[in-house]
Amino acid sequence: MAKRTKNANEQNGLQPGDETVLSIEDINHLGQGVGHINGLTVFTTNTIPGDSVHVRVIRRHPKYAVAELLRILQPANARIEPDCPQADRCGSCTLQMMRYADQLHFKQQQVEQALLRIGHIELQPGVIQPIIGMDDPWHYRGKAQFPVGGSPEQPLIGYYASRTHEIVDAPVCRIQYPVVDAIRETLRQHIRTWQIEPYQDTIHQGLLRHLVVRIGYATGDIMIILVLNGDNIPGQHELVRQLHLCIRENQEAELPPLNLRSVWLNINKARTNVIFGPEDQLIDGQPWIEEVIVGIRSRISAQAFFQVNPRQTARLYQQVLDMAALRGHERVLDLYCGTGSITLQLAAQALYVHGIENHMGAILDARINAQLNHFTNVSFEAGNTEDVLPIWMEQHRDLDLVVLDPPRKGCESVVLNALGELQAPRMIYVSCNPATLARDLRILQTFSYKVQRVQPVDLFPWTGHVECVVLITRVKE
Repeated sequence: MAKRTKNANEQNGLQPGDETVLSIEDINHLGQGVGHINGLTVFTTNTIPGDSVHVRVIRRHPKYAVAELLRILQPANARIEPDCPQADRCGSCTLQMMRYADQLHFKQQQVEQALLRIGHIELQPGVIQPIIGMDDPWHYRGKAQFPVGGSPEQPLIGYYASRTHEIVDAPVCRIQYPVVDAIRETLRQHIRTWQIEPYQDTIHQGLLRHLVVRIGYATGDIMIILVLNGDNIPGQHELVRQLHLCIRENQEAELPPLNLRSVWLNINKARTNVIFGPEDQLIDGQPWIEEVIVGIRSRISAQAFFQVNPRQTARLYQQVLDMAALRGHERVLDLYCGTGSITLQLAAQALYVHGIENHMGAILDARINAQLNHFTNVSFEAGNTEDVLPIWMEQHRDLDLVVLDPPRKGCESVVLNALGELQAPRMIYVSCNPATLARDLRILQTFSYKVQRVQPVDLFPWTGHVECVVLITRVKE
């Protein structure tokens, strides 16, 4: 029998199984609604600011609780009917129940609040610019990663349900291009025909773990990666043939002619939540696909990082270039440079650019991309930024600009301290996490840097994530 609803005087003792009424005030970066009960923060999925909801606590921590939605008592004005019938279960698009214009509003607030509360940054009028959203926030992803589960008779290829490893498999995913749904269906049929065992992570058994699809928005190139808990997949040649046929028959009106350029097997036999294993086997085509962003052509290999929203990435990179305001005489350092996508944008307008990245495969791609675009004023170095930067600084001090695009966790303290010692006159920080961005900016302010401009960009519609480009300059004492 369900536990009784607590009254207002009992709320501080909320425990798993307890039910209560919650008013949703905010959204966190995971897309969860945020409410408070007598000072206790409560996170609830499938809710948005303005909702009044009946919830049940499923986890209790000393400073917060996580609850599941039982029913909506009073919907927010911004609430809409989700486009996807699986939106209430799928952990990918956590904000499909919210009007897109309101999503942009709350992402803008998320950035501002992080800078004020975490960064303690004094924001003068005009410093934070209005967020750059999408005209059409559908069919935007250039990369899809689907876990595979179920059985050989009923295979599941979809996304995980929120905060679980339960696979939600819907025939259509509107943030992907329709050709990706067709590829999923082709793989489902192959699993049934060849009786392939999908992977079961709870017992570390089964063969097929993940399907990964990458698409070049400007080129029509497609790469498919099958992640295996084994060395090969039954019916491999027939599967490749069917995938080629599938793509030829599922062309996209808004994309160039689609071609399957690359098919890989990735071998991951470890008992881990990490998608990719250490070994890649090319079984068809060439080792890369290509993409073009703001006139720069890039080759993308199987495990290389590349922004997943090519249309918005072009806007993001243009913001970096606008803030950089290069005149052709500048020396630039690009940290966490990946495959050199931002590095080469800068090289087109700077005297010289040096990129540092810890993934050797990405560095090899970056060097090829420099040759592909005929740049001779760039160099790339492999290694952890926190290890390479202090050593690099011993011989290089004369810099005009530093650009950094770290992972979600932000910069290591040794990197921030090195940047403070380097004292470059300007820095541009590209971030996908407002909280760690604000933390790092707070530290950089102690080295006489000041935030001049903040530009949020929505790279991930229907989710709680937001990207930012920030210009900071050294203030002379």
